[in-house]
Amino acid sequence: MNYKKHLLLSFFILVTNLITAQENNFKVNDLIVDQLPKNVSIVGLGDPTHQESTITKYRIDLIKKLIEEKQFKIIAIEGSMYGLYNGFQKFMNDKNRTHIENAMYDQLNLPEMDELYEYVYNKNQKGDSIMIVGFDPNFYKELFVEDIKEDLKKVDALTDEEKQDFLAQLTKGSITNLKALFRNNKKVNAKIVHYSKKILSDFTPKTESDYFFKQTLESFVFRITSENDGKNPISHRDIGMARNIAFLKEKYNSNIILFASSTHLLKESKGVNDEFRQNNRICGDILNDTYKDDYYYIAYSAISGQKLNPLNPFNNFKVLPELDPNSVEYEYQNIDKPVFLNKSNFKKDSTFSRFMGYQFVELNIWKVMDGLVLIDNVSPSKWKKKLDEPKNLAITKD
Repeated sequence: MNYKKHLLLSFFILVTNLITAQENNFKVNDLIVDQLPKNVSIVGLGDPTHQESTITKYRIDLIKKLIEEKQFKIIAIEGSMYGLYNGFQKFMNDKNRTHIENAMYDQLNLPEMDELYEYVYNKNQKGDSIMIVGFDPNFYKELFVEDIKEDLKKVDALTDEEKQDFLAQLTKGSITNLKALFRNNKKVNAKIVHYSKKILSDFTPKTESDYFFKQTLESFVFRITSENDGKNPISHRDIGMARNIAFLKEKYNSNIILFASSTHLLKESKGVNDEFRQNNRICGDILNDTYKDDYYYIAYSAISGQKLNPLNPFNNFKVLPELDPNSVEYEYQNIDKPVFLNKSNFKKDSTFSRFMGYQFVELNIWKVMDGLVLIDNVSPSKWKKKLDEPKNLAITKD
């Protein structure tokens, strides 16, 4: 009997210690919130690869604290702005998270995100208006076209035949498979721009949904016509991201949390010794130029742990590569809990870090970011299986 009591007591102590350790780990977020400048209205939370479980949990906990203590109202995720806006509206009607998941990029459909959706739903039920939306100008999957179909019912500038053709071109533009190699993309893009301009010439937004529809059409025109100007076409996605963030800021005049890959959030891309990112990952540069000190970017990096095996992302993990002796991660390899670094407690300017993935890059750290969270013994997340997409895209009259 005493032996059983001893086992139960040992089990209770173990569970208590695990819970306490979890609480202590998340205390780094209390420090971040306490040190966040009062004027900040846009906070970027950047992950290395989109595939982290531990880092995702830390960001979700920080998001909650920013909402509770700093009155942030919008969570903008790296995904289709239009698709995620519509998915979130449907989710709020029936609490079915597959509406959001169907509109999300597959690599961001992580089990850890369920906690965020549940939290936001409950906050709204209690009267707090919190929004989940995307900020990427890309359209994604056929579900995107299904949502466009609904908005086209309010459009008088196109005939039914033109609406059908518009949807057909958008469907081609949203599908990337072997068939896409053989189609005439210039013709597809030209038609998308033509129909978008025609709608915009005679469209006045009346509802919140109308404003997102209008912004999406403007993104079509911007992305496609800009990609034909011969100047860094890859960077136009990042410019479109910044345009969408500006749209959200202007429309809602609210504090915004950006949940994205670190590559899109760099405050000064020239501060990274990497030619590709300097020329193409410029969303953060634009935010920094536009909003100055109101924009605050926090990066996350792993000191040790595991990563997904890219050849089998559903159930196979690999150990992270060894630390670079010149890296900031190497300097903090003996910490036993997460640490938040900024220019007040990490005096170096130049260092190496793998905050953008598994390879170390050289950077001028405090030109690129405002803060860096280092976490030991991280785990990757398993992707959810791909979900079915609607196939019936025909226009029907009410």
